Amino acid sequence: MSGDLRTDAPAPPKGQPAGLWVLIFTEAWERWSHYGMRAILILYLTAPVALGGLGMDKPQAAGIFGGYLLAIYLFALSGGQIADRFLGAKRTIVLGGLLIASGQLLLQVRSLNGLVASLVLISIGTCLLKPNVSASVGRLYTKEDPRRDGAFTFEYMGINLGAMIAPIFCGYMAEQPTFIAFLTRLGLHSPSGWSWAFGLSGFGMLLGLVNFVLRRNLIVDVNLPEGQKEAEPRGLGFLVILLLVLLASAWMVIGGRNWPIQLLGGAAASVGTMAAVSWLLRKGIVQGRAAATTATGEAVATPSLTPEDFKRLGVVGMMLCFSMTFWAVFQQAGSSLNLFAKEFTQRVVFGFEIPASWFQSVNAVGIVLLGSVFAWLWTRRAGKWPSSPVKFALALLFAALGFYLLVPASLIAQAVPGQVTKVGMGWLGGVYLMHTIGELCLSPVGLSYVSKLAPKHMSSQLMGAWFFATGLGSYLAGKAAGLMGTIPLAVLFGFCATVALAASLILWVLVSPIIRRQMGGHS
Repeated sequence: MSGDLRTDAPAPPKGQPAGLWVLIFTEAWERWSHYGMRAILILYLTAPVALGGLGMDKPQAAGIFGGYLLAIYLFALSGGQIADRFLGAKRTIVLGGLLIASGQLLLQVRSLNGLVASLVLISIGTCLLKPNVSASVGRLYTKEDPRRDGAFTFEYMGINLGAMIAPIFCGYMAEQPTFIAFLTRLGLHSPSGWSWAFGLSGFGMLLGLVNFVLRRNLIVDVNLPEGQKEAEPRGLGFLVILLLVLLASAWMVIGGRNWPIQLLGGAAASVGTMAAVSWLLRKGIVQGRAAATTATGEAVATPSLTPEDFKRLGVVGMMLCFSMTFWAVFQQAGSSLNLFAKEFTQRVVFGFEIPASWFQSVNAVGIVLLGSVFAWLWTRRAGKWPSSPVKFALALLFAALGFYLLVPASLIAQAVPGQVTKVGMGWLGGVYLMHTIGELCLSPVGLSYVSKLAPKHMSSQLMGAWFFATGLGSYLAGKAAGLMGTIPLAVLFGFCATVALAASLILWVLVSPIIRRQMGGHS
């Protein structure tokens, strides 16, 4: 008779929800927009005016580049608040996409103020779109759903398709004289290809936005109690004021002449947003997360944090500090490594000079090739070693190994004072391989980890905090790039590698056991 016994436990869900592919497609085009522009930005800033660039020196260009990276991630915390308290995730994503596309098109204006204005719009748009796409992916699953980690890795693979292809097309338009010759044959006289490359980036964002608007109904939050739906927008007047404050703060961060002004702008935006939302909540002008209405339209109160929630938030805070260190190394891809490819790397193959910006696709190629392997690996090892903190430590280790490779390459390149000896492309290839493995150990796993630990009504805000830490690390990456012309490259890359290695050992040996105890034996 025992063979006839049955349990009522539901079978594990199979396949991925349709909403996941809508979000992946949307973010793939947003990443096309971002990485297409990012691949050529510092090259455009440092290119001579005669070649269509802005003719900046490296410290100034790196300052703007680092400020831009800081802004697009730092204000993500505000993007989470706007979605949770004012508009809801879907409306916030649409608004963000519109601002990004507008900023990309504004890059056609060849002036410093035009550049800063365009980067401000792109950064605010990104802060509205990116954390809410990731949060929406998390809401497609319950916290116990075994598909969650794999979904975030699939998201990472999807967005890297855009990141892989965009630098190739945009870089060719921006750097290759053959593209200008092609335009001339068509009767389109253009002194450079920068404007065409930036325009192509903006076009990608428009495609992603159209996809999202047409298919947004497929995105369903399975964690909402039955009968609840996304609330109508509230407090729009206050939202307009908040957006104006964010725009002004972003101008300080990107256009600031020195780091105190840049960080002051970021702090003002973050603290101001939190203070404003807290006041609006006390006054009852806005509610908790924008799904908080019943079928009859009655508002649902925001739940209070429990002691368990505070423990989880403490763990998230510790992990964010280590992720910031990783991004301080990894995000030098668009600045230090881009300039290294331009100035110190032999790029001629069979008479064709490979654009320096094409190296920005190498990481994305690695993600696409290895992403499914890591998705399978992390799903197979769910609940076993390595724990999420150990995966973070592995990411830092691979980041360190990548930059240690650049130490001998730099010694070769600068062996003769005042003379450059260009090195083979394999050095950069090795760096990108190490960093890609590190990224797959940290980023998709980190997003899943944060969404899993987040209280339900704070999911967008903690996704914003994740990108906040990424922004601070990215800003440090930009500051490091500004040192390229002032200290030996071997010293610069060796120092960055040693910091990452030290952080890896501290996390693995000291912090990981603390987190395990904090979480009751689970990490």
